[in-house]
Amino acid sequence: MQVWDMDGTQLAVIRPVSGAFARHSHDEYVISVNLCGREQVRLDRSSFEVDLDEVTVYNPGQVQSCTTRTPDDVAFTCVSWYVPPAVLESLVGGPPPEFERPVVRAAHLRSELLRAARDLDTGGDDAALVAERLTLMLLHLLDLTAPTAARTTTPVTSAIPAPIAAVLDRLRSDLSSPPRLADLADDAGMSREHLVRSFTRATGCPPYAWHLQARLAEGRRRLRAGRPVAVVAHDLGFADQAHFHRHFTAAYAITPGRYRAINI
Repeated sequence: MQVWDMDGTQLAVIRPVSGAFARHSHDEYVISVNLCGREQVRLDRSSFEVDLDEVTVYNPGQVQSCTTRTPDDVAFTCVSWYVPPAVLESLVGGPPPEFERPVVRAAHLRSELLRAARDLDTGGDDAALVAERLTLMLLHLLDLTAPTAARTTTPVTSAIPAPIAAVLDRLRSDLSSPPRLADLADDAGMSREHLVRSFTRATGCPPYAWHLQARLAEGRRRLRAGRPVAVVAHDLGFADQAHFHRHFTAAYAITPGRYRAINI
């Protein structure tokens, strides 16, 4: 994995060992293009394929995973740009918008993202110029996806049934250990089976999977703050450092130690 920092954002070239990403989420907007093959994406409650002339745009907090198909002996590789909400907020002069379309067919924007990674890798252009070009690309994406400016990246909890919203609040409030499904079901006044069905319908994944990706996202935040990997693993309720390492690497295609090193 190659990573470059630019004006509060990060551009990365990623080659997941398994060729896929497990369920995970990001605090940032994620704008990505693929170098080869086809990608089958699961995003929240939707599923779609991504072609090579398309750009994917995910909002902060969306739960994503994917599988990929590539030619024999070719590793799946993508270029991803991570843009914090504050950067987009300053760009639009108001609340950060929510992109309404996760896939945009725009070969010219794909080329611009690939060009940015190539120039940073080879030193073809300085980082300031690359950042300027990427900002223009982001403005074009905003035009193409026509986001509603009044909508923010905060989930609209009013659309979620009250018992499920209460379960979500409980899961968010304690990231120190995996939840017990029986306890969550009792709190919601449902059977375990009914809770799993209702929760998955509302969020796109079962309670344990949702909580795992929330713990991993919190792990990213703590690693960026310089916390030791072993401490983060322990505080977030992973059985041991290896357990945290395995889930973190599956989700983000980078080890916790490497992620910490490039962010402090």
